[in-house]
Amino acid sequence: MPLVKQLIPKNNSAASYFPASTNNANNTYEWEAVVGFFIKSLHNIELLKKVEVEGSTYEVKTLQNFKELCKQQLIQRLDGEPIWHIIEKVYFDNEQVLNISPEMQSLRMLNTQVSNAADERLTLFLSNAFGQLQILEPPSPQLNFLEREIKEVFSLLIDKSEKKLKLNKPYLPELSMLFQKDLEFLVGYPEHFLQNIKPFLKLYGFLYTAQLALNVRGWSRQPEVKPCYFILDSEKASKERTKLQLHGHKQVIESSYALFPHLALNESLQDAKSSIVPLWELVGELTSNDIDALNNYAADFHEDRKLTSELLPAENIEQAITSLIKLFEEQFNKGTTREGAFNNFVKATRETLIKPFEQSRGRAGSYLVLNQDYLLLLTNISIGSREKLRLHELLVEFQNRGVFFDKSSEECLIDLFERMGNVERMSDSGDAVYVKKTI
Repeated sequence: MPLVKQLIPKNNSAASYFPASTNNANNTYEWEAVVGFFIKSLHNIELLKKVEVEGSTYEVKTLQNFKELCKQQLIQRLDGEPIWHIIEKVYFDNEQVLNISPEMQSLRMLNTQVSNAADERLTLFLSNAFGQLQILEPPSPQLNFLEREIKEVFSLLIDKSEKKLKLNKPYLPELSMLFQKDLEFLVGYPEHFLQNIKPFLKLYGFLYTAQLALNVRGWSRQPEVKPCYFILDSEKASKERTKLQLHGHKQVIESSYALFPHLALNESLQDAKSSIVPLWELVGELTSNDIDALNNYAADFHEDRKLTSELLPAENIEQAITSLIKLFEEQFNKGTTREGAFNNFVKATRETLIKPFEQSRGRAGSYLVLNQDYLLLLTNISIGSREKLRLHELLVEFQNRGVFFDKSSEECLIDLFERMGNVERMSDSGDAVYVKKTI
């Protein structure tokens, strides 16, 4: 992947790999809308705005329009007007129609006012995290006869899109492959998928963010999962727990400050109109022939941003990238004109992706926390197609996804699993403790 033909200083952007914006007005996210966008992308569908049925044309731009279409079709097929009031009360008054099948979550997009550019950026970030996964033939959920009728009306709106979402190469390829496998597993259980798609996206959005933050400075090599320690929401915290202090919440927050400079530099070196690659991959493809271009870019950037640090010409690729990273960080220093934009990016990252998993424990400080619902979701996905796993094997699966527990948390974990009734002890030995999935 060569450098962009013309390396010139321009506005900072990390949009190809991250959803946060430098403008606070563009950092309002609605997870319900994100679910709708994600489902559309996952199933590669578009929703028609007009449908023709038996010679009549119906506009379907809102959920209300869809309800009217259902009424027209179902009154003809079923027992007239009286049955419609039951259907309306059960499925439309509380929007339960969206939960008939996973694909019908895309109906959220009919109400355009619930979505915005920020939701699309967050969806793109999640889609990049899961790679080029598309479910063209989803499994059929167990539906009653009314739900089958409504689903059939919904099928009139579906236009299988020929377009493919333009995704960039995953920044964390090994994690993306594992996430893709987990999503495929979850899709195979439609009812469970419907119940858990939003927490699933929140959890995996955070895990990807945390690992991206922990790896982004290591641009000279391919990323790997770094230790990131959690506690359960039911256990006590303590400053004496070294792993939590060194490799927990504080580490993620501090590392998140490196996201914008590194991702903005990476984007500035490539043509964002085509698929771009992670900085660590780009650096591996640069040669000595690129050093002059990088040095010239550094000099132009230094002048454009009116930076005051000493700038020396680089003699090799590693020096050139190191120098540019320092410049990209310096432009956001306290007191600079870009400090506010940087703070907006950091705030949006924390509020949207990190905060759902952080918890203050008073004098003990703040920690990354998993509640019982998230833990059970992660447990089922980690066990996957298997019926059960030995406890230590399950902990390895957690670690592969970026979730680490210290010994104290592991003991609490066993107690919690036993209370939930999904533990099987083959003997009193800890190695013979199995954890079963609950789906």
